[in-house]
Amino acid sequence: MAAGPSSKLEELEDRLESFIENLRVVGVIAGNFQQNGQGVLNERLNTAVEHMRMLDREKDNFSDIDIPVQVLNYVDDGRNPDLFTQHQLEKTLGDYQAVQRKTETYKMFRDELVRQLESSFPVEVNAYLAHRQMTRPSSS
Repeated sequence: MAAGPSSKLEELEDRLESFIENLRVVGVIAGNFQQNGQGVLNERLNTAVEHMRMLDREKDNFSDIDIPVQVLNYVDDGRNPDLFTQHQLEKTLGDYQAVQRKTETYKMFRDELVRQLESSFPVEVNAYLAHRQMTRPSSS
């Protein structure tokens, strides 16, 4: 049985964390390099190369996942990609509120238009309102 999308991503996340930790250790070893640590450094570098090979082999398993370019730009800029999601949600909320305001404005305009028309054309407006009431879907 194939692994689901979330487990594929969790496995990838675990592998990336392991890879990053290994690179961190390589940095520490190289930063405090002593000749007797050459074997450990070589072992860690070989592990890093093997991690890269493994990630390269598995890249096709993630070809169906689209990552917005903006998220990659956030990462390139050293920002938390979760902030992208937060900013998108805030933008969507702002857009939603703007649409709600427009909807309310149109409703107020419609109501005022009906009131104004009713004073000039009461019979026609009453017929229109009756027709609208009959054709309006019931809101259960």
